[in-house]
Amino acid sequence: MNKKQNISTKITHYGLSADENFGIPNPPIYKASTILYKSMAHHRKEIHSDFTYGRRGTPTSKAFEEVVAKLYNGGDCISTPSGLSAITVAILSVLKSNDHAIFPDNIYGSTRNFILEYLPKINVTYDFYNPCNLTHLSKIITKNTKLIYIESPGSLTFELTDIKSIIKIANKQNIKTIADNTWGTFLHQPVLEMGVDIVVEAGTKYICGHSDTNLGIAVSRKGSENNLRNTRDTLGICANSEDLYVGLRGIRTIKMRLKESESNGFAIAKYLKQFKIVKEILHPGLQDSKYKLVYKNHFLGSCGLFGFVLDPKIDQKRLDKAIEKMNLFKIGASWGGFESLIIQSHINKNLRKFKPDISEGHLIRLYTGFEDINDLKDDIKKMLSKL
Repeated sequence: MNKKQNISTKITHYGLSADENFGIPNPPIYKASTILYKSMAHHRKEIHSDFTYGRRGTPTSKAFEEVVAKLYNGGDCISTPSGLSAITVAILSVLKSNDHAIFPDNIYGSTRNFILEYLPKINVTYDFYNPCNLTHLSKIITKNTKLIYIESPGSLTFELTDIKSIIKIANKQNIKTIADNTWGTFLHQPVLEMGVDIVVEAGTKYICGHSDTNLGIAVSRKGSENNLRNTRDTLGICANSEDLYVGLRGIRTIKMRLKESESNGFAIAKYLKQFKIVKEILHPGLQDSKYKLVYKNHFLGSCGLFGFVLDPKIDQKRLDKAIEKMNLFKIGASWGGFESLIIQSHINKNLRKFKPDISEGHLIRLYTGFEDINDLKDDIKKMLSKL
């Protein structure tokens, strides 16, 4: 396929294998544990091929991984059963005993739990850096630092990090970088092309896109030495064939779905500005965002996930009731599906090393789905009017 073709064409046609599958466009679901060989000689010859045992891969996983790798313009891609498993495999593929790693202070909570609970067990030390101020980053790098982890925007508080500056610092010290790009996706933040060594993403979100599948991906940059596949296989981690099929099918419509979610997200974020009880809107793509320069320099687009801060004087029970009476925004974690979601977020200040760069108050996270924008605005208005 022509590499110069538009991304929409690539999304539509990458990975099709009709000639190999009786005219069926999408590669079918291959379920397997045992792989049979024609002879002992064949077994000896093929023992290091793509398909030796179901856990190590099937034609379904190969098709999905090859498509994702191409869309990221990356090297190797591995699939895992969840976004978190992709993150942990990627981290463990880089680090070993006596290494040191550096993570952003606004990192996804489950990733922080992994850092706090597991890394000490393998004798890996770590530090956290301020994602909004990189002046101190070089000061916490040691001779044993092997990884700088990036998450931009940050989980819950949506700060943006100057990834390109981090890459310069890391390259000077021969330090590997990993970026969680679930918010940006391959469509809106091409982190591998910026120089990141490994990108991870929760395919659960926009890739699968229908709130019914868990999936993770990790993709290496072309030419960047990595241990992703060996680490995943050594840990015995593998994604389910049905979930991989859903992921590959979801990729075909990701651009249209992301565009609708992005449009609704911008519209609701701008709509919130008129309400006095809204103290701050945490959407990095807005023109008046404090991160507008970083956004312009890193992103090709946005998504439907953002936050806002309500007046701290609002009674918590009153807020709970107002949210519970919403019609379209449902209370639930995750995002990237077809339905709009809302949760109240809570930042554990005892865990954060640096004070979050947001206003004091009730922190609300919104995800805008595919409902009519006027209906979503009406739902928001009714909720806020009860406060």
